[in-house]
Amino acid sequence: MVNFTVHTNESAPEASKPLLEAAQKAFGFVPNLQRVFAESPALLEGYMTLWSIFEKSSLSPAEQQVVYLASNYENECTYCMAGHTGLAKLAGLSEDAVEALREGEVIDDPKLQALRSFTAKVVVNRGWVNEADIATFVNAGYTQQAVLDVILGVAVKTMSNYTNHVADTPLDDVMKANAWAHPSKR
Repeated sequence: MVNFTVHTNESAPEASKPLLEAAQKAFGFVPNLQRVFAESPALLEGYMTLWSIFEKSSLSPAEQQVVYLASNYENECTYCMAGHTGLAKLAGLSEDAVEALREGEVIDDPKLQALRSFTAKVVVNRGWVNEADIATFVNAGYTQQAVLDVILGVAVKTMSNYTNHVADTPLDDVMKANAWAHPSKR
């Protein structure tokens, strides 16, 4: 197995250092994911840029976390599921909604459930959703812009989920209480 470096601010390539400093300011610490990304300054910059662009999408912070958690679930990303569990609660998602997302179960809120379901279909079908899927999503109260914003959120998570798969990124201490395994792996 290839051991990917979990860079420190000192060991990171020069081009990654200011991005790691930005992560420190944003989160109060530098997540191990960004430390792994640092090996590729382009990937680190791309991820951080898309992350901030997704924050400007038509989806609320709580809805953004639904997209992230649904993507993490379908991609079976243990690192991101642990991290976004905490972020989802900070964004105002209920404990029940977060638990449903972690378990792949139905969310009680019909609109958020439509978002979870649509996001899962985008991930599982690699974007090949049908007209009925889009109509169901729009009929739940979302817009065509939201359809495309979901794709942006899925792209952000694809970068992190796949990196975590190849690098086996270790959980940060603040995430360990939210450790997760996909139900099929328990």
